[in-house]
Amino acid sequence: MAPVVREAVAKATRSTIWNRCFRDMNWEEWDHDVDHMEDFTSCTDGATCTFVMKDSNIKAPVKLSVVPEESLIFSGSMLGGLAKFTGDIKLTSVGVESTKINYSFEMKGFVGMLLNTFKSKEIVGGTEKGLENIVKLSEEAQKK
Repeated sequence: MAPVVREAVAKATRSTIWNRCFRDMNWEEWDHDVDHMEDFTSCTDGATCTFVMKDSNIKAPVKLSVVPEESLIFSGSMLGGLAKFTGDIKLTSVGVESTKINYSFEMKGFVGMLLNTFKSKEIVGGTEKGLENIVKLSEEAQKK
C-alpha cells in the first residue's frame, strides 16, 4: 500500500497548530491509536519518545525530525522491528489566519505489509481522523 496522504485547511495559524498539537506532544488528544507517550522530553529535532498504543499496549520507540511550526516527521518501529512506520506532517500558511496541513502515513516491514493488506481501512481511517482532530483542536485554540 502506498502512503496514505491527506490534506486539510485549518482556520488557525501555524503557530496555533504547533502549540496546541505538537509542542507539548499532546499526541493522544488527536491520534486515537495512541494511549500515551513515555520518555518524552521535548518536540525538538532528533528527540525520541515511546508511543504506547491504545488497544494493544504495544510500545513503539519513535524518533522525531522537527522544524518548529513547519514540519514534524515521526518514525519508529514495533514488534521487534517487523512493523515500521513514518508519519509526515507539514504546515503551510494560507493567507493570514489559515494553514494547509499535509499529513502522510506509511507502514513498512514484514508485519507492516500485512497490516497494510488486512488493516488498510483502519490505517486510512486513523490518518483521516488524526488530521480531522488536528484541525478541530487547532481551530478551537485559535478562537480563544
